[in-house]
Amino acid sequence: MNTHRFGALIRNAKRFYSSSPAIARPEKFFFADDGEAGSSVFRHALKFQRPATIMWNKQLLNSGSFIGTVEIPLKVADTRKTGRFGVHTILSVNRTLRILLLMWDEMAEMSLQHLKPNDFIYVSGPLGCYTKAHEDGGLKTYYKVTVEELNYVARDGQGLTSQKVEESQFGAGRADLEGYENCNYLWQVFFTNPYEWRDLRKCKVNPRQPDFTHKDTGEALWLSPNDPPWIKRQLQLLDTQMAEQGQGDFGLRSRVSMWVYDE
Repeated sequence: MNTHRFGALIRNAKRFYSSSPAIARPEKFFFADDGEAGSSVFRHALKFQRPATIMWNKQLLNSGSFIGTVEIPLKVADTRKTGRFGVHTILSVNRTLRILLLMWDEMAEMSLQHLKPNDFIYVSGPLGCYTKAHEDGGLKTYYKVTVEELNYVARDGQGLTSQKVEESQFGAGRADLEGYENCNYLWQVFFTNPYEWRDLRKCKVNPRQPDFTHKDTGEALWLSPNDPPWIKRQLQLLDTQMAEQGQGDFGLRSRVSMWVYDE
């Protein structure tokens, strides 16, 4: 009797377990080596990884780029100590921001030839600052850019957005004639009142430096083998007068007393 009941209990237990839902086994979690999940994790890690560290050196300069209007005529920098030829002017970016522009060597020569007040330009280069005494006695900080790139900028409705100065056509055609006439006019201004000019011919340490600069405006003149004959003769006359008066440089008198004209 007992044996029969025990066997029935075992059979009922087998039927219960066989009809019950299977117990889910926990699955193993893993990342695919070359599947989509693995590559996305790798890309995420690359995107947000810590930036690299570089060594400091003097060549790592802050730089800036600005668009604005040339405010004043270019002036030749006093570079007798360095021997480099340089010019400078002020760029008006807006009503409150004015930046000192420094040009050196070939950039200075090209800028002095082409740039004039009210030119609308783009400049870029190393950015620096300097301080000057303010009216109230305190120091005020100003910004300066050593120009490495210079473009003209066309205003709205005036064609191309910008034009590189190096690629401009000032050296040909009508512009070349205008430059020639302007140079001749400047020589006439020089000979009309040479005592307002500095004679730098004997103190030049760099052939790129000008031979004469105006004491007030900073305008510059270079002697050239292609100068018209009248410039050479007038300059010889002026040098002779300076020697006779015992003046090694232009100084006291206000005008040249005699002009030499071509017949």
